Amino acid sequence: LGVALRRRLLGAHRAGAPPALQVLEALLAPIDSRVLATLLALGIPDLLDGPVELDELATRTGTDPERLGRVVRYAAGRGLLRVDRKGRVRPTRVTATLRTDAPAPWHAWVRFATSEWYDAAWGALDAGLTADSSPPFDRAHGEDFFTHLTVHPERGAVFDRAMAAGATLQAVGLARTLDWEGIGSVCDVGVGTGATLEVLQRYHPHLDVTLFDVPDVVARARWSARPRSPGARRVVGGSFFEEVPGGHDRFLLLAIVHDWDDERATALLATVRDAMGPHAAAVVVENVLADRPRDEFAAASDLLMFVLASGRERTHGQYEGLFAGAGLRIDRRHRLPTGATAFVLRR
Repeated sequence: LGVALRRRLLGAHRAGAPPALQVLEALLAPIDSRVLATLLALGIPDLLDGPVELDELATRTGTDPERLGRVVRYAAGRGLLRVDRKGRVRPTRVTATLRTDAPAPWHAWVRFATSEWYDAAWGALDAGLTADSSPPFDRAHGEDFFTHLTVHPERGAVFDRAMAAGATLQAVGLARTLDWEGIGSVCDVGVGTGATLEVLQRYHPHLDVTLFDVPDVVARARWSARPRSPGARRVVGGSFFEEVPGGHDRFLLLAIVHDWDDERATALLATVRDAMGPHAAAVVVENVLADRPRDEFAAASDLLMFVLASGRERTHGQYEGLFAGAGLRIDRRHRLPTGATAFVLRR
């Protein structure tokens, strides 16, 4: 409800703005990302444990108070922090989310999405629109996105942390929304370094969990083999286009299907289907596109998938067809608090 209301309010705002103002707002939108990057570069979220005088904040960040104040004013207007009536800089819930000690590392998303190598991919968007062209990221860097992360492990590490932030958020929704009674084991397929499974075991300690991804990724698994719960933990490296570890009650595919075009996504889902026993289920979590164009996160994510990896977001009908092509059917679907949809699939 909150997501839908926000979308309607933003739509009303845009509809009421003159065309020239709409153009200017679109052109100035990148300021938000640069201000976020600057706040993190200066370590400001970590410095705001409470109200701080602007002069003190400037001293602690090695900046000029007047110039910093202009950045702070803009950031406050966008809700990234707050300035009280005494002129002191205070944290907001957004500021807390950006701290390096926050439960989910959203600061890593900012570092990823404001990096030069990320920007370079968007610079090749127009050149990547012909039918025979490679993805914009490939054109910008001469190699595909996932190879690039392996060749540049420091960038891969930033991406891992960014994905962990999103996985943590979605996993809380899964833990609270789906019925886990009678579920003994879960395999997390291709979702990084273990953030999803950490959350699930925190809410449902009885679960035995297996983290499955390519060897380079699971080598960076963020949890040890000895969890603080009765459930076991296992790490397995491999390719989900070849084989997925079997014997689990549930297989989680959290924001992984959208990384691939229809052919590769079908192959991935078919491999999971082959690993599923007669009573097992696969849970695919994705942001579903509306049938008609509208201002929504899924539409932005769709372009992001295209630019980075030739992936795509899909409508409900497209997902239904994709699942059927892999020998799977939708048993149930759940709308998560994040706005994403969890499809529960059976053979």
